[in-house]
Amino acid sequence: MRLSRIGFFLIATCAAFSSLYAETQHSTSLQVGHDYWTSKDGAPGDIQTLAQTNDGFLWLGGPSGLFRFDGTRFERFKPPFGDQLLSTNVMCLLAPPSGGLWIGYTFGGFSFLENGHVRNYALEVPVRYLARDRNGILWAATASGLWRFEDTQWQQVGAEWNAPTGAVFQIAFDSEGTLWVLAGVDFGALDLSYLKAGTKQFRTAAKSLLVLGFTFNADGQAVTEPEPGSLFSGSSGHSDGQLSAWPVLRKDSHQIIDRNNSVWVVPRSPAVVMRLSLKDHWHDARPGNSEAWDFSPFPFAKLIDREGNIWFGEIKGLHRFWYSPVHKLELPKTAAENTSFALAPDDHGFIWMSVGGWYTSSVLLRTSGGSPEPETITAGINGPFAHRSPDGTFWFIGKDCLLHLVGRKFVQVSLPPEIASQAAFLQAITEDQRGGMWVSFKHYGLYRLADGGWTRDGGYDELPKTNVLAEFTDSVGRVWLGYIRNQLALLDGDHVRLFGSVDGLRLGNITAISGRGPRIWIGGEFGLVQFDNGHFQNIRAVNDEWLRGISGIVETSNGDLWLNGLSGIFHISRAEIAAATGNTAYRLKGEHLSRRDGLPGVPTQLNPLPTAIEGTDGRLWFALQNGVVWLDPATYSEHRVAPAAITVESVSADDKGYAPASSLAFPPRTSSVLISYAAVSLSDPEAIRFRYKLQETDEDWHEVATASPVTYRNLPPGSYHFNVTASDTNGIWSDNAATADFAILPAFYQTLWFRSLGALTFVVLLAGLYRLRLKHLTHQYNIRLEERVNERTRIARELHDTLLQSSQASLIQMQVARNLFSRRPEQAVENLDSAIDMAAGAIAEGRDAIQHLRVPAAQGDLPNLLSITGQELARSHGTAGSSATFRVLVEGEKRELEALLQDEIYRIASELLRNAFQHAEASQIEAEVRYERRFLRVHVRDDGKGIDPEILNEGRRAGHWGLPGMHERAKRIGGQLDFWSEAGQGTEVQLTVSASVAYRGRLSRAGIFRYFLRGN
Repeated sequence: MRLSRIGFFLIATCAAFSSLYAETQHSTSLQVGHDYWTSKDGAPGDIQTLAQTNDGFLWLGGPSGLFRFDGTRFERFKPPFGDQLLSTNVMCLLAPPSGGLWIGYTFGGFSFLENGHVRNYALEVPVRYLARDRNGILWAATASGLWRFEDTQWQQVGAEWNAPTGAVFQIAFDSEGTLWVLAGVDFGALDLSYLKAGTKQFRTAAKSLLVLGFTFNADGQAVTEPEPGSLFSGSSGHSDGQLSAWPVLRKDSHQIIDRNNSVWVVPRSPAVVMRLSLKDHWHDARPGNSEAWDFSPFPFAKLIDREGNIWFGEIKGLHRFWYSPVHKLELPKTAAENTSFALAPDDHGFIWMSVGGWYTSSVLLRTSGGSPEPETITAGINGPFAHRSPDGTFWFIGKDCLLHLVGRKFVQVSLPPEIASQAAFLQAITEDQRGGMWVSFKHYGLYRLADGGWTRDGGYDELPKTNVLAEFTDSVGRVWLGYIRNQLALLDGDHVRLFGSVDGLRLGNITAISGRGPRIWIGGEFGLVQFDNGHFQNIRAVNDEWLRGISGIVETSNGDLWLNGLSGIFHISRAEIAAATGNTAYRLKGEHLSRRDGLPGVPTQLNPLPTAIEGTDGRLWFALQNGVVWLDPATYSEHRVAPAAITVESVSADDKGYAPASSLAFPPRTSSVLISYAAVSLSDPEAIRFRYKLQETDEDWHEVATASPVTYRNLPPGSYHFNVTASDTNGIWSDNAATADFAILPAFYQTLWFRSLGALTFVVLLAGLYRLRLKHLTHQYNIRLEERVNERTRIARELHDTLLQSSQASLIQMQVARNLFSRRPEQAVENLDSAIDMAAGAIAEGRDAIQHLRVPAAQGDLPNLLSITGQELARSHGTAGSSATFRVLVEGEKRELEALLQDEIYRIASELLRNAFQHAEASQIEAEVRYERRFLRVHVRDDGKGIDPEILNEGRRAGHWGLPGMHERAKRIGGQLDFWSEAGQGTEVQLTVSASVAYRGRLSRAGIFRYFLRGN
């Protein structure tokens, strides 16, 4: 936006037409500001019609199309959902209170725009003007007469209504519901007709009137008066004599009355807009007796918005006028180029101003609010500084000295010798109870002037040695010194107290100190604090930016607080201050005045300070970098700010747009939802703040300064509720919230029935696995039990086959020997020897049986276990006369075996080795372990006598169970046992086990299930 022209004029308003405007609060001290947008700012040209919809947007129409304006940016309307306007040549607009926007076209037809959707009504009749009656029925002035919209269709108002025929120029409803009609050719003599509310017969009020249109009030109603004006006296026509009010018309002009009861008059000629009060004779308005601006708006392009702004559209662009409580001081040419203004109050409401700049000479001015004039008493003012002492004298900066104004005479005061030429660095002055004057010269130090002598730091060595920026003496005589870097000093008599971060200060450079009583306000770079009863309380606002860079503080007699900061002027009421000081979490509300209210700049942050003072007449003065403004709190009333209307403009899912509706449903697997919203203040769009929350995901409100679209990603299926609210320009949150309810539909696998089915399947699978596991554990238990039973059976068999039979035979021989001792001693001795041999054999057989039971723990690798077992067998059988040798062969890379499988394989192989050593009568026995990719193979070979083919065919030796036991063990581990043997050629036995079962860590899925599921 370009602020091309800002005019501030002192105006006085009154309550003419009080019956129409009794509810309006009048300010007797307001100024007019003016903004102007052209094509350079994006504004369209030829703005012929204006309307404000209930979402706050300003709509502009003309030959170049339809545009929307939010106070900052112009946007050409493009239907978002594929609709199309009938034409780009727009003639008139109407925004009904129920919502939406009606559009009338220069070449005929209507459109209704609502929530982004367009409904068109084709009609080949040029439309001039639109109006709405109190029943919500729409009326249209067209080139072919009157039309009305009822029951979803447009109908012409014809002879049955006694309606005017031919072209209709303009229509309007007054406050009583009467419809007024100006019929005729544009800018020619027009006939005035009317239709009273509740009737269906038009009547003629006057003919051949040379007017440009009705006079409208701020609500868009035709303004009426009890008696017909002089304009009607010379007109022809007739009336039924029942008219109680007549429209206010002015020859060759059109008018609008704003919410402050000022009349804006647009004449046919000259090309100006004039403003004057209703109490003035505005029927005789001319540039010489009114405020005037040099442009000529179109007759139908004028509007008063809900915030009281006055808008005009013209061929070059858009104009906005507004009222501001602040008055900008019109500086003389000698001071207009300066940027620094020091203020001090004089008696009778006058203000001393010391004005200076970097590249300009300093000027001393004195004003009471009008145009200030240079003072005739000059003594070489050498910089922008001004201070009023309690005795009513003033201090200024001179050439290498201070200037003390006493009455009408300047007195020069020399500086301390060590800084004799540094008067330009004068920063602040205050007085203590003893009449001493504390003077800061920035980084050159702080001095106390008393009895004509200067003392550094007043003799207080404990004072900081940094720059003093602000000084203040409170009502009880305490001296406050504000330093850079968050340091504050308090001189109470001869006692000095220092404060900093440890005491709760968070201000940065301290630039303002003020207060009316014992409670002191301290402002700085980063905020505002209050000192009371020895404690600091940080003050917070609804917008903390309003408390940044405070360089001027005024507390008025009624307890209100006025702050001058980087964001503008902030006015806080006494009630708000009481609420904040009683609650540390409270956020202040108040009225905020900024550039949009006519402030010409921001206050300085260094010097001269302070930038806000109170005059002796109670008016407040604020120094800014580009000028000085003032306002009068006594006549000022905080203007009511219309809350910004918040709307959800659109919702899109995965880049597909949807019009806002009561309920939206998005397709399954939607990954991104984007919500756009807006709240418009045409007065100060930058001051609006927003907060939003998605109830299902956000715990707290998200507060933002701009209405940026909100994106939610990867939301699960379900229903969602989005809320967004906005603040007004003073930071107060509205109770009205805009909502967007939507749902993300679930994919089939996200539905409840699918999840239930999945849960049921999981439970069934879990039950099945449990049963399989139970079966596996049962199988393992049975294996172990069977092993024990088989082992006991084998031991019993061997004991029966060997030890018991030998013992029994030995016992028989000993019985025979006993019987023969008396008759045949020699024979008895032989039998006894035979019994001894049989007992020795039984012992050997018992030792072998015990050897079978001594199975070493299956630890280590299989070849090593077989080597240990073979060596033990070789030693035991070597003592019995056998000379067989033993070795172990290994082929392939050794692999770690499953512990259970290794134990079983070892038992089978060790049994084979015992058989070889015991029965083969071999000279060489060997065991070979082959680690193959697909199988584990174990071979046991000997070169002995071989196995009887009958035994191989039967699978066992009569009365022995060794071979069946080995086959059963091999079968249990999924292995295979193969025998090769010939008489006198030795024997070879091969055990084969699948690698997927035998090798640890290499169980394939099939192998696992085979091992897991195999039965007995």
